[in-house]
Amino acid sequence: MDIFVARQPVFTSDKKLFGYELLFRLSLDNMFPNIDGSAATSGVLSNTFFSFGLNDILGGKPGLINFTRDLLLKQTPILFPRDHIIIEVLEDIEPEPEIIDVLKAFKSQGFRIALDDFVYDQKFSEMIHLCDMIKFDIMATPLNTLGPVLRSIGNELKHITLLCEKVETHEAFEQAKAMGFELFQGYFFSKPEVISYKGLAANQITNLKLLNEVSKQEPSIDAIKEMIKNDVAISFKLLTFINSTYFKRLTSVDTIKDAITFLGMQELKKFIYVVVVSHMNPDKPTELIRFSMIKARMCEQCAHIFKTQFTPEELFTVGLFSNMEAILDMTMEDILERIALSKKIKDALLGKNRMFNQLNDLITSFEQGQWNHARFQADKDSKLIQKLPTFYMDALKMADSFLTSA
Repeated sequence: MDIFVARQPVFTSDKKLFGYELLFRLSLDNMFPNIDGSAATSGVLSNTFFSFGLNDILGGKPGLINFTRDLLLKQTPILFPRDHIIIEVLEDIEPEPEIIDVLKAFKSQGFRIALDDFVYDQKFSEMIHLCDMIKFDIMATPLNTLGPVLRSIGNELKHITLLCEKVETHEAFEQAKAMGFELFQGYFFSKPEVISYKGLAANQITNLKLLNEVSKQEPSIDAIKEMIKNDVAISFKLLTFINSTYFKRLTSVDTIKDAITFLGMQELKKFIYVVVVSHMNPDKPTELIRFSMIKARMCEQCAHIFKTQFTPEELFTVGLFSNMEAILDMTMEDILERIALSKKIKDALLGKNRMFNQLNDLITSFEQGQWNHARFQADKDSKLIQKLPTFYMDALKMADSFLTSA
């Protein structure tokens, strides 16, 4: 069974990755954790929710998972490793004595507890004292309304980490940080901070020279090899990546020449594109690069099922570069003036290709766990929709392998 699973990054105040919120569905008709009580058993969870590999998707970071009242009372969270998850108590769960008792039990076993989409009421006082984290959804409770709430329960919050979710702009991120929030969830990180027509730094120009060489219709393998050999960082990253667990090699690759031969030109092109993107702006969150790589790999794999005029390699490129505005804080038009990509790829990056727009919309909805999207419901039995969970997990592994080797 392919499980629909997506992860949403959670950042610290300095935009470092704290962990992920995990979203699950058994199918497009059945969302976790709103499953029938009889299904919430050790055997079912072991064979379904864990089949994708909890460590693979969390990458050693904590995972926040929603649990309904029924699943809490059935003590379902104890089936998960306590060091890897944070129990999210849904907003519609009342502080009944049995709920308080089970939360105390989780707490005594070392689990961390978060109150999800929290709206303050005095009745939640005991739950507040038991939790480690409180999440405020600023779409439901805007930041400008939270000041009095945070002040009124200030004494109770001293031991609690505040998480601000649905942060979609850098302005909201800065405002929430000033109000005392320590963790942040939302897609503010994937948007440009300042759109400007600024020049490129010297290292960015060097990277673009390498990118332009591999973008030629007939790139010179010798020229590429020399550029890589003359860049210690890229050489190290290439050898580390080629020997990562993603490739499952039995023997190591020790030379640049052998690494290039093993990858082949098409895979080498993709590697160089990723290196260039990851080096473009070191001040940006690593998660933005991971986000771009996941999109690229999913676009590439979908090309074998979703028919367009693009090759899989071209769709990888379009997917990877689709977040360049956020990486460079420049307009896409200005960026594309500096990159020797084909008109077809440039048109797709400028939103002028209807088929790519549809594919991009579908992949974005999957990544964000928006599985009620009309396309999913209309085509839920199609081969493309059914393969997306597999594509997503492969993309996560590729991105994580690359960034671990960085």
